[in-house]
Amino acid sequence: MAYADLRDFIERLEAEGELIRITTSVSAQLEITEITDRVSKGPDAQNKALLFENVEGSSIPVLINAFGSARRMALAFGLNDLEEVRHKLGKLIDLKLPAGMGGMISRGTDLLGAVRSMGFGPKLVKQAVCQEVVITDNPSLDMLPILTCWPDDGGPYITLPQVITRDPVSGTRNVGMYRLQKFDGQTLAMHWQRHKGGAEHEREAREAQKPRIPVAVALGGDPAQTWCGSAPLPPNIDEYLLAAWLRGRPVPFVKCVTQDLEVPANAEIVIEGYLDPNEHRIEGPFGDHTGFYTPEDLFPVMHITAITHRENPIYPTTIVGKPPMEDYWMGKATERLFLPLMQLFMGEIRDVNMPAEGVFHNLVIVSMKPRFPGHAQKIMYGLWGLGLMMLSKGFVIVDEDVNVHNLQAVADAVFRNVDWARDVTIVDGPVDQLDHSAVRNSYGGKIGVDATRKADRQPGAPAPIQASDAITGIASANWTTYGDAVLVAAVDKATHPAEATIRALWQHAPGYLVVLLDASADVCDLRDVAWRALGNTDWRRDVVFSTPLDHFAPDDAPRGTIGIDARAKGPEDGHPRGWPEDIVMDGDIVQRVTEKWDSYGIGR
Repeated sequence: MAYADLRDFIERLEAEGELIRITTSVSAQLEITEITDRVSKGPDAQNKALLFENVEGSSIPVLINAFGSARRMALAFGLNDLEEVRHKLGKLIDLKLPAGMGGMISRGTDLLGAVRSMGFGPKLVKQAVCQEVVITDNPSLDMLPILTCWPDDGGPYITLPQVITRDPVSGTRNVGMYRLQKFDGQTLAMHWQRHKGGAEHEREAREAQKPRIPVAVALGGDPAQTWCGSAPLPPNIDEYLLAAWLRGRPVPFVKCVTQDLEVPANAEIVIEGYLDPNEHRIEGPFGDHTGFYTPEDLFPVMHITAITHRENPIYPTTIVGKPPMEDYWMGKATERLFLPLMQLFMGEIRDVNMPAEGVFHNLVIVSMKPRFPGHAQKIMYGLWGLGLMMLSKGFVIVDEDVNVHNLQAVADAVFRNVDWARDVTIVDGPVDQLDHSAVRNSYGGKIGVDATRKADRQPGAPAPIQASDAITGIASANWTTYGDAVLVAAVDKATHPAEATIRALWQHAPGYLVVLLDASADVCDLRDVAWRALGNTDWRRDVVFSTPLDHFAPDDAPRGTIGIDARAKGPEDGHPRGWPEDIVMDGDIVQRVTEKWDSYGIGR
């Protein structure tokens, strides 16, 4: 189903009971963030899209959290369930020959429908709603209600854009969702990470000595178009072709008024401009989807040449931070859509889950049917070599009968089947540029865990801890256990060095997986423990094994276990890059939102 534009999608959300209109006056400076953060982490019944119709200092309404649940993400694709898009793509790319004439006709119809939806070329229109108002004389970003999301952010940020560039050599279009920091009314910082298509266009332009790269930033339109900006497609594949397939019809385009680019004709707002591939300014900090502030760094500068928009436009945006938030559900759509492509290359894969605590790239759980020794490793290495899956920092491989979306079932498989001396693979390789724990920027240690059943081994399980007083003597009172398998202790790094503390705890909790957190952490919040353990660990530097890793250890060798130092690191730990702060909202904003809560009309 294709939506005509963002308003069409808003009408659908409202009809489905998935939208709340807020007429109370609110500030784009932190207040909208605090409201939305509570809604996105609250009960499902109150987790709705929010349309703020009265934003201080602007006449433009703000739409946020529109993709913030599985239901709304499916509705964005015109579906009832995200699994439908997986089955749709799986059917299209199925390489098996159809059975009989009926199957051949059905396959041909599917392929023809896909080609028709994508079109045989750009569908250009001469008049477009996104250009009902054209501003080329001193265009200013000050007209837009751009959010300042978190207290320590470097400034206001555009967070839900479709950033459109063309390869300066081949002319192929790239669409990316890169955050944009507002420096002033005429300039933005373009935060495209080194692994992304836009950054490659910048490098090619610099090599070709091109003085400028045309850029357009589209806001709004069909939600499938917006989502496709975040899709990890291979290089030189136009993201709007995927959007067209999802919509079931081509994306309509119109030529920009000041740049040699085309933009979606149904957008709410378009910002046109250019960047000099040799001009960079400090961007950040930014409260990011990792739950930490991304530190300052140099990024290109976009200079604004025009702003066009609909009459009475709507400004779509999102916030990111400590999961779960709206971006988790956008990532879940990516996971479900790209599962058939993983299975195309590795047919043994049954299902995949990227849990919220892993913030997309820190943990991927995969189920498969192992057929030979090392089969789980084959899957790990295959996925590490598949597009942006190369950035995945951790894989857990389980048997096909384990539901990867049931984290308790996955944990049970890990604690039952994993010998941490024989079933762990540690590698070095590229990681996400936002991974603050990596030994080097964008490069660090990664882990693969084979949690499939082993025919030659009995399941293992540590004995319940008895010597609790002894553990308290080591870790003070801030420790707990989970499922007679994991011991979590929040201890100060200065007085509790990692390896010595872990080995001391093993004396009283043999066989337990030990996790060390900073002294201020809450060991009783399991989601927080998992998020910190996955985000703060470099799997080469920050782990201790009870016995050396040896995939060929004899069957009667003692079962190994692992200790994880998930605390903040500094130069003394071999981490000279600096360590980010957790994202925490300003206390005055928290109090203001609490006092105003009933006026928002959101519910309890």
